[in-house]
Amino acid sequence: MTAADFLRRAKLSRGYRKLTERTDGPLTTARATARLSAYVYGNILALGAVVIATPESIADGDAALVVAATGATTFVAHVFSDFVAHGGLGSDDDTDAAGEREHALAELRDATPIATSATFPTLALVLGWLGLLPTAWAFTLAGGIVVFRIATVQMVAKRIRGVPLTPRVLLAGLLAAAFAAAIVALKVALTH
Repeated sequence: MTAADFLRRAKLSRGYRKLTERTDGPLTTARATARLSAYVYGNILALGAVVIATPESIADGDAALVVAATGATTFVAHVFSDFVAHGGLGSDDDTDAAGEREHALAELRDATPIATSATFPTLALVLGWLGLLPTAWAFTLAGGIVVFRIATVQMVAKRIRGVPLTPRVLLAGLLAAAFAAAIVALKVALTH
């Protein structure tokens, strides 16, 4: 192996590690489960909000508003429900203020995938609303973004748990993406 080959492989492996490993290491089981749940839930709701878009709702901006509102309200509801479920309202336990604050911040971080699931699809629909993309393209792009995120569920799960990726994980992601893409394609064929 030449020095150039070695450097190329080292760069590729660094890039691969950056995509597949968290810099802070794997999350605890509870944190990984909470974050992955938010990732899956957020993407499913974002896809549900995207697929109800029509060319008219994209052109008048309503579709972008619905997707953004779905992401925002789901995020708030998720954080609120976790807060209540963990005794954040009128708790009688002896948890100190610093511990409660740390828990609240962790819950916010774990719920972030819900909000991010709607962000880029909303931007794609805004491009259709502004006339920068035809409405069918904006819809396809918004749906494609969510389908891609669904395809990466298995990879995200492995990454946050600190488990190496395998070909089986990649295949599972492709199958999930194919199923989600079929839903979006059917919607485009029937309504656009």
